[in-house]
Amino acid sequence: MRKLTGKEWVIDALMHLQYNFNIKSVDPYEDVARRVDVKIGEFLSVLRKLKEEGILKRVGFYVNYRSMRLKAALIAIATKTPEEVTKYISSKLKVTHSYVRDHPIYNLWIVGKHKNEDFIVETVKRVAEAYGEGKWLILWGVRTYRLSVKYDLLKGVSRAGPYSRVNPNPPTPQELGYSIEFVRALRELPLEENPYKVLGREFGMTEDEVVTAVKELVEKGVLGDPGAALDGHKIGFKYNAMFAVAPKEGYSVREVCEWVENNIEEATHIVERSSTPPNAWPYLCYFMFHSVSENMKSLIVEKLSRCNLADSYLVIKSIRDLLPGIIR
Repeated sequence: MRKLTGKEWVIDALMHLQYNFNIKSVDPYEDVARRVDVKIGEFLSVLRKLKEEGILKRVGFYVNYRSMRLKAALIAIATKTPEEVTKYISSKLKVTHSYVRDHPIYNLWIVGKHKNEDFIVETVKRVAEAYGEGKWLILWGVRTYRLSVKYDLLKGVSRAGPYSRVNPNPPTPQELGYSIEFVRALRELPLEENPYKVLGREFGMTEDEVVTAVKELVEKGVLGDPGAALDGHKIGFKYNAMFAVAPKEGYSVREVCEWVENNIEEATHIVERSSTPPNAWPYLCYFMFHSVSENMKSLIVEKLSRCNLADSYLVIKSIRDLLPGIIR
């Protein structure tokens, strides 16, 4: 794993920022600096350096797309021009991921969001005909059981954080009395002392009002997965793969996803999906795994071998990230 810095405390600090981020604190940076026995000025200086290098993507919160009343789709396309397809779809949808993967038919996998499902389908059909071989698949997010992309820097594998559950029916920010702009600002907290006080000045709120809002937005499921988001590739997590599982006859996709949630802590996303065209893809329980070595996927393969609900599964390795560094 890449050495993050010459300072011994940095890995410990990043682990705390990922897994022990205190959403009730008025200054979560001070809390972590105190834990690792470093002055806050030095602590923030190192975080800013890691941010400049692209290792630290952000410190903040995931915004639940359902609270924005968006529909999410995992789009698979067969194409010889993945960059052009990514550019086109990004001009039509809110795109957060685009990977070239080693599936024998669908080599490009994109996560896109929009308020209108029909618009997503028409966009995919058009781009598949224009830039591909007319082969496409849309896997809709029916229910997300876990969403937390964090990296165990000691074990070299992905492991979800403590706020990984996603509310399937959250209120909108406006229904709770907050603006969309305020909620989006919480995605990336300022790397400054008392970050909530800094945000409060921008939105005409006191520091305590911002902290109270954060607690409510997390409790209601508008916000989730607090803490540091790292660029796995830049810290040595070179391997990531999509596991797609088909249930045995007599079992549901939901039951398989719940089994994964309860038995595979290394799964960073766990999503129950449906397909368009209907019945085009049987592997409707989806999750991701990241590690410093491809050999470590045996951890997941061994665990899946004990799942008596699964009929079969695919391991679809990511070859190239077409949107590196994007803040999700």
